[in-house]
Amino acid sequence: MELKTDGGKEVEDLVEKICTKMFFSDFTVRSPKFKKENLQEKEAADILIPFDNELIAFQVKTKTELKSASEKNDIDFKRINKIIEKAVDQLKTIKRALAKNRITDLKTAKGYTVPFTCDSVRKVIGVIIIDLLGEEKFPESDRTFIMNGFVVRNDIPTHIFKREEFEAISSELDTLPDFLEYLSIRELLFSNNLFLLPPLELDLLAFYKVDPDKVIGAIKRQINLIIEEGSWEHYQTQYADDIRKRNRLNEPSYLIDMIIEWLHSSVGFDLNTEVIQRVSRKQQGTIEGYLAIAVELAKISRIQRRLIGERLFKCLIQADNIGHGHSLIIDTNAKRGILVVCSSGTREQRGKELYNLSAMAYCANDLNKLIGIATEPLSVHLRSYDVFMLNGESFENHEELRELAKKVFGSRHEADFSEYQETK
Repeated sequence: MELKTDGGKEVEDLVEKICTKMFFSDFTVRSPKFKKENLQEKEAADILIPFDNELIAFQVKTKTELKSASEKNDIDFKRINKIIEKAVDQLKTIKRALAKNRITDLKTAKGYTVPFTCDSVRKVIGVIIIDLLGEEKFPESDRTFIMNGFVVRNDIPTHIFKREEFEAISSELDTLPDFLEYLSIRELLFSNNLFLLPPLELDLLAFYKVDPDKVIGAIKRQINLIIEEGSWEHYQTQYADDIRKRNRLNEPSYLIDMIIEWLHSSVGFDLNTEVIQRVSRKQQGTIEGYLAIAVELAKISRIQRRLIGERLFKCLIQADNIGHGHSLIIDTNAKRGILVVCSSGTREQRGKELYNLSAMAYCANDLNKLIGIATEPLSVHLRSYDVFMLNGESFENHEELRELAKKVFGSRHEADFSEYQETK
């Protein structure tokens, strides 16, 4: 039977903790409520992750298990499946709420009530997490596995994971774009029946991490995949040195995570730079600006954050040595730029410098969006950030700014990097 005790709450707490670590508190909403036509309140999902035009809806279920997998009979497995089916069916609640515009705002784990527009959601993705409490005392080989953990119901592609599988996934795919890409790949594999035999979840994850090109190639050419049992254990042992190296290389990327996590604390802060306020309302001091910038930064994958973090760290050191450092990182496909500026000047001077450099970079590279980030040198004891975004702005002195940028930024350097290799 499904638990009705604090065991279920503890698992929800754990899933929420994982979600806030992966997706940040800015995008994690626990037990959101909406009012039905009869004005009664109803829970939309256990956890919602609103992100851009996608909405991830989590349903978390628990069940006590006293038997190992080898001891279970058909009735035991049907009881587990019944709970999963109930969770999948509950996702229709969020679909109905969106269709009838019942949700107008959401309260994030940060404590901010943020506006929400149902019409902005283009895709709902379901994630079911089930924790079979008690199975941890059995050997891994004698625990219940979920095969074919994907279903489409009520037009919602839904992914089904055991709690420990979701924890492992969160250790490998710890940003929203990386997680969403994996779910997209997983959906295509299952929807197109590209498995000769349904794999264990963590074996699929390991295969995807080791050879993503082969997975994508199979989808493009509609070729069946064979994923060997034990691939996850092989990945963890045979690639242990590579994983440790990757984790070390990723350390600078968490500077960007720190900035995203910090952004909410700036709400209400006046950047006090008139020119920035005039050109861009998307600055950190407003709820609108904070959320817009947080979304744009959260769209950056882990490996891209690594590159930005590396550049930021170099600028921090430069500012210590010569008083200033700046670097521009451009995603040419998205026509998006990230400018990092470190300066030993006053905060107002730094804000003006951030604006001037951002305007040059924005115009010189014909960007759709640019986020400018400024902070103090590495050696300061107390750190602050100034962050703002240019998006669709126009400048009367566009050509003049383009010419100035040539002197300030110099020639481009194409970065060559991969998950397990250093940036070149």
